[in-house]
Amino acid sequence: MVVEISNDIWTMDGPDLVFAGASMNTRMTVVRLQDGCLWVHSPIELNAQTRAFLNDLGGDVAALVGPNKFHHLFIEPWREAFPDAVVFAEEELRKKIPSLSTAELLSNQAASLYANDIDQVIFGGNRMFQEAVFFHRASRSLIFTDLMVNLKADGVSFLPRMFLKFEGVTYPNGGIPRLYRWFTNDKAAARAALNTIRGWQPQRVLFCHGEPLELPAQALLEREFSYLD
Repeated sequence: MVVEISNDIWTMDGPDLVFAGASMNTRMTVVRLQDGCLWVHSPIELNAQTRAFLNDLGGDVAALVGPNKFHHLFIEPWREAFPDAVVFAEEELRKKIPSLSTAELLSNQAASLYANDIDQVIFGGNRMFQEAVFFHRASRSLIFTDLMVNLKADGVSFLPRMFLKFEGVTYPNGGIPRLYRWFTNDKAAARAALNTIRGWQPQRVLFCHGEPLELPAQALLEREFSYLD
C-alpha cells in the first residue's frame, strides 16, 4: 500500500515480518528531494511493485537509510540495485552488519546530500538501542522507525498478544514500547534529543510498524515521552 503523505513524501508498506511471534507490517518512507533524487528510509523488500512505485516517482535513488540496528534486512539488495546511492547507517548497525561498516555514519547533523530537505537527531540514552529520527521540513513530518509502534492484535495467538499488550504497542493506543522506556538510563541525553524534535514543531508522526496514531503530533509527543519528566 502506497500513501502520499504530502507533496514529495510517501510511505509504502511491504510484506509482513514476524516479531515476538506476531505478524507486523514493514514500511518505508520515501522523500523526493529538491534536486529530484529520492531519499529512502528503512527500505522494504525490493520487488516488482516497489520498483514500479520508484519508477512512478521519476527520480534516482540517492540515499538509503538504515536508522537503527534492526532495520537492515533489505538494504543490501537495494545497494546492489542502486550502486550510486549513498548508504547511511546508525552506529550500532554499522557494528552489527560487516557489509555496512563503511556506510556513512548517521549523527546529529544531516548529511549535505539531503540537509536542504531533512533534519535529523540521534535519539539515544538507551542501553538497548538508539535510533536516528528525521524531520521532513516541507511536510512537517516526523519520521520514527521503532520508537513508536501501533499493531493490531486481532488474530494474534495468546502469548504474542500478551507481549504486545505488555509493551503497550497495541492498536489503537500504541506508542513507545515499555521496554524501551524502562531501559532509558541516560534521560538527559534522551531529553536533549526530544527538545530538538519539539523544536521542529512536527504536524504528523510516521513510523514503520502498525497503524497511524490519531493524536495530533505535539500531543502524541507529550503523552509518549512523559517518562522522561
